[in-house]
Amino acid sequence: MIFLTHSTSNYSSLGIFSSLVKSRVFYPKRCFFLFFILFSLTAQAEVGPNKQYFLVKDLTQDWLVYDQREKEYVPYVTEQHNTQLSINTIVDIESNRHYELLIYVEKNNYLFLNSSLKQNLKGGQWYVMSIDSLYKVYRRPQLMLTLYGTPGQVGKTILIGHKKAAIEKLITIEEESFLNLLPKEDARISNFFILGMLFLLSFAAFLFNGYPRAFERLYSLPDLFQVDVRDESFLINKPFSRVNLLFVVLLCFELGYLYIFTQDKQYNLFSSKELILSGQSLFDTWVDYVKVVFLCLGLMLAKYVGLYILGTLYNLEGVANIHFFKILQSSLLFYSSLLLLAALTSFYIVDWTVLVRSMLLIPGVIFYVLRIILIFFTISRSTTVKSLYLISYLCIVELIPLIIGVRYAL
Repeated sequence: MIFLTHSTSNYSSLGIFSSLVKSRVFYPKRCFFLFFILFSLTAQAEVGPNKQYFLVKDLTQDWLVYDQREKEYVPYVTEQHNTQLSINTIVDIESNRHYELLIYVEKNNYLFLNSSLKQNLKGGQWYVMSIDSLYKVYRRPQLMLTLYGTPGQVGKTILIGHKKAAIEKLITIEEESFLNLLPKEDARISNFFILGMLFLLSFAAFLFNGYPRAFERLYSLPDLFQVDVRDESFLINKPFSRVNLLFVVLLCFELGYLYIFTQDKQYNLFSSKELILSGQSLFDTWVDYVKVVFLCLGLMLAKYVGLYILGTLYNLEGVANIHFFKILQSSLLFYSSLLLLAALTSFYIVDWTVLVRSMLLIPGVIFYVLRIILIFFTISRSTTVKSLYLISYLCIVELIPLIIGVRYAL
């Protein structure tokens, strides 16, 4: 049998059509009903200016108005709200990307998006907006669309449509066959993770060959738990040396990779989803990655400045260098192990949505608590400062940031 593809809202009608065809008996009434269905499908599916779009969703029945008494938005009721000059609807732009937003008003109205004036709409005209462009500008899963001007909902149409192709092709399906609807695989993020892992391994190999002594010490587990630290080491007394900065950059590369990993697994870490552009190309993903890396690098440098200032205020001479070295050493060991674990388990775990917290965040919290304890004993063995001052110092530079981070991460 031969039929034209239309929007998903017509699936029930297609089921009736299929049952009529399979019956193999066509009476005059049944034939008339069959042609009526075909005509209605074609008429209802084509919307927008010059009928150039297939209907995806009709938002005309989803109007909301703001109730002053309830202090919230309530569904539009014609009998109660037909005098309202401002009516609203929620547009899910994240789930409807690659489609267009179609707006039509019979009389002049003002268009607001998220309470900001967007455009003055002239009556009797269609307005088409790309939902992809709206998503990149607002970076939110949903938009509040408001029409202000004429009262009520009469003469106001909001649709989500898909532009028709230049040439429509007929789809021929043999009887007793079926369609395999397989979504196109998003190779962009997979390619990034593969290339990103190769890049990290190459950078680590460069550091291992170029600075073997520093690499062996920073990735030494026994040295990590050594509380009697020799501050004459070049890794400690020169925190901004070229060697140290290269290992700080490696740590930032790893943190950026893990951040993109959690975002791809639909976990909005630190409620920072707006930081990611969510572009459609591999280049956009690399741009997001570089942004996160530079942000981590700035935070690491700010961390040392904060350690130095507070160490001076508490008369903890030389503590900032030892503290920063232990942070760098422990972080490299932990995040490198976490990165390799996530990369290996990705081959066996398909759905990470419910496992991101248990496999990445909870071990991270445990690591930071143990690191605070380790730094406390290391600094107490290296200086003669009172324990009360040291505890107060660590609470400011380690414990308070940990509590704030857990609050927004979980």
